[in-house]
Amino acid sequence: MLLPAATAVVVLRQGPDPAPSGGGPADESPGGGPTTSSADARTRGGNHLLQQMALRLESGSLDSLRALAVPVDRTATQELGTLRANVRTLRMTGLRMHLVDTPGTMLELGRGGGTIELGEGGAEESDPPAASDRRWTGEVQVRWRLGADASGSHAQVPFTFRQFAGTTRFGTARADRRSPIPLWMLDRVAVARTPRSLVVSADPDATGDFSRLADQAVVDVRRVLPRWPGRVVVEVPRDQRQLGRVLGTGAGTYAAIAAVTATADGSLSRRAPAHVFVNPRVFDPLGPRGSQIVMSHEATHVAMRAALSPSPLWLLEGFADYVALARVDVPVSRLAGQTLARVRRSGPPDRLPTQEDFGPRRPELGASYEAAWLACRLIAERYGEQRLVAFYRASDRAGATEPAFRTVLGTSEPAFTRVWRAELRRLARSTSG
Repeated sequence: MLLPAATAVVVLRQGPDPAPSGGGPADESPGGGPTTSSADARTRGGNHLLQQMALRLESGSLDSLRALAVPVDRTATQELGTLRANVRTLRMTGLRMHLVDTPGTMLELGRGGGTIELGEGGAEESDPPAASDRRWTGEVQVRWRLGADASGSHAQVPFTFRQFAGTTRFGTARADRRSPIPLWMLDRVAVARTPRSLVVSADPDATGDFSRLADQAVVDVRRVLPRWPGRVVVEVPRDQRQLGRVLGTGAGTYAAIAAVTATADGSLSRRAPAHVFVNPRVFDPLGPRGSQIVMSHEATHVAMRAALSPSPLWLLEGFADYVALARVDVPVSRLAGQTLARVRRSGPPDRLPTQEDFGPRRPELGASYEAAWLACRLIAERYGEQRLVAFYRASDRAGATEPAFRTVLGTSEPAFTRVWRAELRRLARSTSG
């Protein structure tokens, strides 16, 4: 395989500013849990705070936004400042926030000594709590829209609130490391914006390079899909660990993956926009040609809505590689080296690659991508590129390839598999030595 790392698509099947919110400290039941009335008061106070927070993020002053945190809580005021900068840098619209569950149990913070906050760099000590300072958590539905997206996104993010001096204040939206959190809520971002792409990066030095790659990827996709009017949105976390937080996975899940295409909010909605998420640790060493192939591959996933497709992965990944490699002047012996070597050793595979073959930790992951690419390349050579596109779209509509083999290509999957296996043997012989 030409590339030292794979790409992936996450297929999801399955006047003056008002003062901070009112609502005094909650009463608690004898057992230590919140009473119904205290939970209701927290919900009211939390939603009022969130309403003001969304409004001030979009159009309020920085001082008015910081007033929503406890004055001595530097971590919270800095986080609010970062959120405000990101919302405006991204030209975000339609920002809405509201609680979607019953707030969690109130935690009483004693006097003397700070608490331990989990920031991006690990545990760090926050400012000491004042008297009557309590905290509670709640799941917050956050809705937003980027101008580059045709529709809005939403995510459910755990917020920590502080009940302080009779008002509900903002604590943090970053403490829960188990839940996915959008990059713009996690770190300060820089943006590169063109008519073809939007790059959102936690590393300001990376935006220019990624913008050029994304723009060329759109050109590559439109050579095969000339009617696609879309733009590509690329999100570049600071590192692999941060990528795991954005996608809601373990830091090592995509350790061998250069980039991932997924819905921007991780949802199953067919209306959700799809973004490309980069793993800098794997992507950065690829070099100019490898980087472009990866980006064009991922842009194809965006154009074809692959993250929500029920089609088999061999077609999704093989088609994306077909588009990305269509005009790459590299011999097939290099582009499919792993697969052809395996054919020489033990013959061609008995079947087209399955979903399990594309597991991000599979040792022969590269060979699975190559085999899928060769299958799509074979369809384009035998039936024409536009029939390949029609085959993809028909499979996507049906949720399976068998009807598309019959109606678009006039064959069956078993018959095509036999032809594909024969083609693998021919390529293995012709490229040996």
